[in-house]
Amino acid sequence: MKTLSPYLSPNLALLAAIALYGCSAGQPEPAAAPRVENSSLGIAIAALPPPFIIGANEGPILELRAPGEEGEAVLFIETTAELSGGINLIAEAEGMQEWFEEQPEGQYFGNLELGTPLGPAFTSRGSYLLEEVAVEELRLFAIHPTSNRLLRMTYRYGPGEGKERLQQLAEVLGEVEPLSDTPQDASSSPSDS
Repeated sequence: MKTLSPYLSPNLALLAAIALYGCSAGQPEPAAAPRVENSSLGIAIAALPPPFIIGANEGPILELRAPGEEGEAVLFIETTAELSGGINLIAEAEGMQEWFEEQPEGQYFGNLELGTPLGPAFTSRGSYLLEEVAVEELRLFAIHPTSNRLLRMTYRYGPGEGKERLQQLAEVLGEVEPLSDTPQDASSSPSDS
């Protein structure tokens, strides 16, 4: 029976290590998730989670887009002006029931409370016809990270994707952070679109 020379085993191990390193060295590093900043809203998304891409980011408009089985989904992020009193997130979320039910073929599916890095947040979810196409919408209400403003996220997507889209919305919210040099009076006008 032949045995390997004492020099051959370490050399084979060295060659195997070089081959493995060579295979991995040619692989490009995955690109870092982009940071998204919007000074009008006073927020940044530290690392935009997949599958989102930026749809629009100008002035008080921050729109993110994400593909899905039922087509592309759109996430609108907006804030209110600085408020003098407290913000009742529960009332904001529960107030959406009437809005959903007033829409063509509108249905209200309820709301949830979420624990987030920004503190408690509340959601409302429903469906309706938008230009004769059935859509679901998930609205999230939280307190702005630096001021007494309402941070509202409206996520519109195809019917039946609620669970997946809630997870995606939570991932975006987990990346929201304040901008340090934000004008305090900047705001976007609230809308129900």
